[in-house]
Amino acid sequence: MQRLAKKQSLHDKTRILGIALVIPAILFIAYTMIIPIGWNLVLSFAKWDGFSSMKMLGLDNYKELFQDTTTLNGFKYSVIIALLSSAITLLLGFILALLVYQTGKKEGSVFRLIFFAPNMMPFIVIGLLFAFLLSPDMGLFNQIFRAMGLESLDRAWLGEPGLVLVTLSVVSGWKGSGGVMMLLYTAMVAIPASMFEAARLEGANFFQQVRLIVLPLIMPTIRLVSMLVLIGSFKSYDIIATMTKGGPGDYSKTVPKQMLDVAFFYNEFGYAAAIGVVFTILVAIIIFVMRKLARGDVYEY
Repeated sequence: MQRLAKKQSLHDKTRILGIALVIPAILFIAYTMIIPIGWNLVLSFAKWDGFSSMKMLGLDNYKELFQDTTTLNGFKYSVIIALLSSAITLLLGFILALLVYQTGKKEGSVFRLIFFAPNMMPFIVIGLLFAFLLSPDMGLFNQIFRAMGLESLDRAWLGEPGLVLVTLSVVSGWKGSGGVMMLLYTAMVAIPASMFEAARLEGANFFQQVRLIVLPLIMPTIRLVSMLVLIGSFKSYDIIATMTKGGPGDYSKTVPKQMLDVAFFYNEFGYAAAIGVVFTILVAIIIFVMRKLARGDVYEY
C-alpha cells in the first residue's frame, strides 16, 4: 500500500509539472491566435475605421462582400495562384530531389545548397528581382528572346490579364521548390538501396524504379508536403505587392491584397475582417477536400 501511495504521489506530481509546463504555451497560443481570431470574427459584424467607436452592422459586411466584384474576383485569383503554384512547386521539387539523389554525396551537397537558396530568400527580394527580369522593355527574358530572333515570344509578362496569374504562379512555385526538394530528398535517402538493386536485376529502368519504388514509398511525405505548400500558397500578398500591386487593373488582386487595401487604405476594418473570415472558411474547405482526395495506401519497407 505504501508503495502504491508513493507511486500515485509521483504520478500526481508529474501531472502537475506537465500542466505547469503546458500553461505558458496555452497562454501564448491564446494571445497570438485564439484572441485575434475571436476579435476578427466580432469585428466582421461591425463598422470600424480604427478611430471612432465601433458600430454593429449584423450581416451587412457579408452582404457587401458577395456584391463586390473586385473581392469575388480576388477569391478566384487566390485559388488559381494557390493551386497552380502548388502544383509547380511539388513537380519541380520532386524533379530536383531526383536529380540530387542521383548525384554523389559531395556534388549533391553543393546542388542542394544551390537549389535551396531561393527558399531562404524573402519573397520581397524574389518579387523585386523578377519584376526587373520580366520587364517588357529591359527585362532579361525578353532581351534573350530578341537576341535569338524569337520576337514572337516577347511578352508583357506582368501586364497581360491572361498571363499575369501564370507568371506569378511560376515565380512562386520556383521559389518554394527548394524546400520541397529537401523534404523529398530526405525521404528518398531513407529507401533501402537493396530495393533498387533488386529492381535493376529484374530489368527495371530508371523511370520504372521511380514509378514503382520511389513514388509509392515517399507518398506519405508527398501528401504532407502538398498540404503545407497549399496552405502557404494562399498567402500571396508579398509577391503581389512587389511584382504587380494587383495589376494590370485588378487582374492579380488576390484576397490578401484586397483585404489589406480595404483595411489600411480605406479604413474599413470591419469589411476587411469579413473578407478574412470568408477566405479562411474557403481555404479550410479546399484543404479538407484536397486531403480527402490525397488519401491512399501506405507502403512499409
